[in-house]
Formats: sequence, C-alpha cells, structure tokens
Amino acid sequence: MLIQGFYNVGANSMTADTATVYIRNSNSPYAVVDTAIAFVNSTGQGTYTFSNASNGTPYYIQIVHRNSIETWCKNPQQFTASALTYNFTNANAQAYGDNMIQVDASPVKFAIYGGDVNRDGTVDATDVALIDNDAQGFVSGYVVTDLTGDDFVDGTDFLIADNNAANFVSAITP
Repeated sequence: MLIQGFYNVGANSMTADTATVYIRNSNSPYAVVDTAIAFVNSTGQGTYTFSNASNGTPYYIQIVHRNSIETWCKNPQQFTASALTYNFTNANAQAYGDNMIQVDASPVKFAIYGGDVNRDGTVDATDVALIDNDAQGFVSGYVVTDLTGDDFVDGTDFLIADNNAANFVSAITP
C-alpha cells in the first residue's frame, strides 16, 4: 500500500510509516478477526503477522493509517499455507469502492487517500482546519497533521486535505 502525500513521484518511493491492518469476517457485521501493526517501507511493502486467521476462509483486509482514509480490499481474500499477499498499489479497483487516488503515471501507482486527521471517515473542513492551525503554529515532528511524512506541517499538507475535502473523499466500506 502507498500513502498519498508520502509518495514521491520523482523517486518512485514513499516515506516509510506504520500502518495497522485488520483482518475482518467477510459477512456483516464484518467482525475483526485479527489485527497487526507494522512498518510499511519505501516501496509500500509491509509484513504483518496474524495468528487468528484460518486458511481457506475469506476475509476483508482493512488498512488504517494515522492520517488517511481507512481502506478495505475490493473482495474478501483467503490465506493459503498461512500466507496472504495483497497489492493495493497497482489499481484503484484493488480497494473497495475503487477508493484510492492515482499518485504516479509511470509506473502507474495508487495510494490510500490522506487527510483524515481526526479519523472520522471523511476528509472535511474539520481536518483542514486542524492542519491549517498546525501550519500556522509551525508544528513539527511525528504528528497526524503532517500528511507528507516530512515531519513538518505546512501548506503542502493543507493542500492535500483541502483538495480531498473539495472532492468529498470519505471511507467506502462494505
């Protein structure tokens, strides 16, 4: 998975960060079966370990990142021999509701939307205001309002959230 704002088109790489992955039942109410937190590297790869998932059982994969829209896989996936590989980066159709943004044209790459800093499932004026306040206060460090992963809140972070708010970006879940 790649994270909008963290991805650098010129370098074809991403600022690495942590993300949480939930394995959920494929039937409503989509109960959480297992969860894991791992580091996602510059190519968008992360290795997650789940002890409660069963081989041959379909599960939804849900990605949660500190300031991004939660994103679910398009269709339930199955573990085989206690392993599962899923690539969110090669098409927006890999996400439920095609809910990702293209961040690179060559090679074609898609990322989860950034800007949901208050984690309410939508990028809106509340998120934009939080980012704007931190940008005006020259906030730095590992903070949720830093949408680019450069440890500094500025107009670049504001622009990502403002554009996503204008496009009514929100979580799309089963």
